[in-house]
Amino acid sequence: MSKKRGLSFSELASLLEELEGISSNISLRDKLAEFFKGKKGKIIKYSSYFILGRVGPKYEDINLGFGNKTMIKIIAGAFDEKEDKVKKIFDKKGDLGDTAEKLNKRKRSSLMLEDVYKKLHKIKDISGRGSQEKRAEEFSELMKKAKGKEAKYIVRIALEKMRLGVGEMTVLEAFAKAFTDDIENKKKIEKSFNVCTDIGELGESLSKHGLKGAKRFSITIGRPVEAMLAQRVKKVSDILEKIKGDKIAAEEKYDGERVQIHKDGNDIKLFSRRLEDITHQFPDLVEYVKDYVKSKKVVLDGEIIAYKKGKILSFQKLMQRRRKYDVKEYRKKIPVVVFLFDILYLNGKSLLKKPYPERRKKLENAVDKKSKKIRLAKRKVSKKFDVIKKFFKKSIDKGLEGIIVKSTAKDSVYQPGNRGWLWIKWKKEYSEGMKEAIDAVVVGSFHGKGKRKGGFGALLCAVFNKDKDRFETFTKVGTGFTDNDFKVIGKKLKKIETGNRPKRLKVKKNMKPDIYYKPKLVIEIIGAEITRSPSHTAAEKNGKGLALRFPRFQRVREDKAPDDATTIKEIKQLKK
Repeated sequence: MSKKRGLSFSELASLLEELEGISSNISLRDKLAEFFKGKKGKIIKYSSYFILGRVGPKYEDINLGFGNKTMIKIIAGAFDEKEDKVKKIFDKKGDLGDTAEKLNKRKRSSLMLEDVYKKLHKIKDISGRGSQEKRAEEFSELMKKAKGKEAKYIVRIALEKMRLGVGEMTVLEAFAKAFTDDIENKKKIEKSFNVCTDIGELGESLSKHGLKGAKRFSITIGRPVEAMLAQRVKKVSDILEKIKGDKIAAEEKYDGERVQIHKDGNDIKLFSRRLEDITHQFPDLVEYVKDYVKSKKVVLDGEIIAYKKGKILSFQKLMQRRRKYDVKEYRKKIPVVVFLFDILYLNGKSLLKKPYPERRKKLENAVDKKSKKIRLAKRKVSKKFDVIKKFFKKSIDKGLEGIIVKSTAKDSVYQPGNRGWLWIKWKKEYSEGMKEAIDAVVVGSFHGKGKRKGGFGALLCAVFNKDKDRFETFTKVGTGFTDNDFKVIGKKLKKIETGNRPKRLKVKKNMKPDIYYKPKLVIEIIGAEITRSPSHTAAEKNGKGLALRFPRFQRVREDKAPDDATTIKEIKQLKK
């Protein structure tokens, strides 16, 4: 690889090693800001990805396709060792990055950051017959040229197993401190990130232009924006207090998978709420978009629903479509339709700043109304709230979750990543006066007894503290699981088991689980009420955190990322 000016990968590896030893979120932020300050351009871009354990932005498929077995073979080949020896060291250390560092005794000049990035990208893009072998060969070549510490972190990045305790919010806060000298600017930077969604591009722009660099981004085809979210209310009367406009709009709420559709002629891309590219999972939907969406260049927001013989199927059924293999078979088994409810971009122009009524009209003109596969979300618009109430009841009678009430005021813009009062969800549970529905992250489990022996008896769940970029425990749930739930969840948990407390988790000693998990699995739970508890850490005050009483498991939320979990801010609102 060519020697060029810039940052050596060894310098980044030294930073990563330092971050690994820091537990304080503020210290992590300050160390990152110190590293970023004075650096510009591609150095910021590439290092931002690597710090988060990625090879690119989160909306790209950045999985290099290496598992532990393949990586053991690569390490053995790169360092002229027997696989049995590599496996023995791995069993002892529990980390293939540490294993690579221990075995790499060769002295060599440092790799350059840019070279490592380009090599990993080249590996990522290898496809077709024999691609796995070619990827392994290319990665082995990279390993042979890496120093010990470099090899350690290159392996961890490739396996997506970084252990720094750094999340996106910490990086954005470090950007604010390094490039604007004011941490308060993090909110403005985050707002821009919700539109840009490429942390490397954003960091590069900020390093060159300061805070002005955050204003240079707009929605573009092929790069998804964060989804706008609906607020929830404790009682129906709150809707009238919060919603603005002469008229109230209400749309049916569907229990499916949120999808952002990007169409550029015949080039169609589908992104999930987690910003994952799910195009290959729904080839039928791609065809429907080509056939029934009239606009040439457009970005649409909607919900994919499993739909068969005139009936909406369950969310769990739809999740069976989330697969790499047997896509054709499941396309027939579980057909889908999409209900569209917003349009964000049309023929070269962003519609994010346009009011909801204008966006709805453009949406209606963009779609062939005769289509039964691409549909518009059914809605009711009225000045009278009684009409909206009847629409809600009708939606519930149809077996839907409820409705989304939307502002029709002049300021009813589309706010990427924001859960504001322009959209309010009104669900059946709210009307029954119960049960808070919470999306929580599983962070630990307690051993089962009796019938549950050998598996988990209860799961320790946390909510997301966005300000501190960490997860805080909120409840321990052991009811609501079927035998199949135990089996399915048990398999998922096995893959994310970790020996130590995750760095981004705050947990009390008396709530220490038998097994810790990386905060990756999101589940939906309901409970009776939110109280203060000395056992939990969510929004802790005077030694007591917020906690959910009488929790009950509802379902796994594979469509949500850990950072999409219910936030501390939402929990506080529900507690009022």
